[in-house]
Amino acid sequence: MIFLFPLIFQLLINLTTSQKITTNNNPCGQLYLTQSPKKNKNLQINWHFTCNEPPDTILLTFGDLRANPSAEILYQTNPGSVIKGFQETQIPFKNVELPGNWSLDNDYPDLKAECFDYYITSRRNNSIIHSQCLSIQPAWMSNFGDLRIGDMMIPGTHNSGAWRTKLPGFKNYVLNQDKSMWEQLVYGIRYFDIRVGRYGDSPQSLYINHDFVKCTELVPELQSVAKFLQKSPKEVVVLDFHRFPHPKDFLEGHHLELLRVVRDIFGDLIYPYSRFMHPKGPKLREFWQSQKRVIISYRQDYFIRRNPWLWPGVQRDWGNVQKLQNLENFVKTKISKPVRGNPLNVLMAELTPNYRNFLQYINTNLKDLALMVNRELTEWVIENNFADNLNIIATDFFTGNDMISVAIGTNFRKLQRSFFH
Repeated sequence: MIFLFPLIFQLLINLTTSQKITTNNNPCGQLYLTQSPKKNKNLQINWHFTCNEPPDTILLTFGDLRANPSAEILYQTNPGSVIKGFQETQIPFKNVELPGNWSLDNDYPDLKAECFDYYITSRRNNSIIHSQCLSIQPAWMSNFGDLRIGDMMIPGTHNSGAWRTKLPGFKNYVLNQDKSMWEQLVYGIRYFDIRVGRYGDSPQSLYINHDFVKCTELVPELQSVAKFLQKSPKEVVVLDFHRFPHPKDFLEGHHLELLRVVRDIFGDLIYPYSRFMHPKGPKLREFWQSQKRVIISYRQDYFIRRNPWLWPGVQRDWGNVQKLQNLENFVKTKISKPVRGNPLNVLMAELTPNYRNFLQYINTNLKDLALMVNRELTEWVIENNFADNLNIIATDFFTGNDMISVAIGTNFRKLQRSFFH
């Protein structure tokens, strides 16, 4: 038993040092930066203070005040007695390069969590209580080798490829994201909701759609995922091919063509499905050891039976709700319960306009709806550690919430519990 003590000690060190980078270990509650989905991507300040003596000042700075007391103050607010709040600044975050050499064409990126130059800091009586940067998380899964994929909390995106379209008149009502799949991966997203349209006979005619509207070319997006997996060797990615909306009769030959493209791009990176796997799926360490780190989920049973590398469709909890209160109730009552066959379960955390309430939203677009949801979603999920009940959570305009940090913190909590029980 004595030989275990060094291992326990080292684990505690790893957890402590990693959490300083990856989680909001604020002694006074929640404090974090988000980005508006609107045109200028203005930075947003979010706080919920739970300590007896809350901060009297919140600062947005260019640079870390702890390391450089003369860092430029870009925005300041005094919350007073407001212990929970949200403010959108006029500080744009548009066209800011990814830190840590994480451009698509750089072959030597830094695998650590990296900060942008923007920091949010809380103070009381001019003394710093907490400071945190807006960051990327390109290698966060490397901390969690002993967790099973179906037991983890995994951040994802809804309509992941709907981040641009050549149909400008549809943008406000079609786009659910504002970052490419490469950027999503670098930020920390690991689940992708994909709907495919086919517009010709070549692989270049395959697009990621939002219903009947084509958005992004499929092949370059998938190639960027493969490139990311090569650069970040312990990350596991779930590609959920959920729907095939164009053409309306997506024929067997169309599916076979799509599957050939997927197989050609990912090859030996694909982790095959097994009926005999643990009900909660493999541990991350098993993915690493096999060097196969992409899960291809395909919502077509006929092709799953004929292609053993395909995983069954991910169980989706979709509320199909139009009001914020209804979405809150839906989110807070959901517990991850994967169906037989696939250990993964995704909660779709977004509002869904429909034809019946179209007039109500005639002056509202998907960005407005995401703003409404994202301001509240982080709080819903962290309340009473509700995140422990979730497997995957998929959101719109994901930089408007703090799900990536919440997922990392939740997984550290799960890892500690699994080690000591």
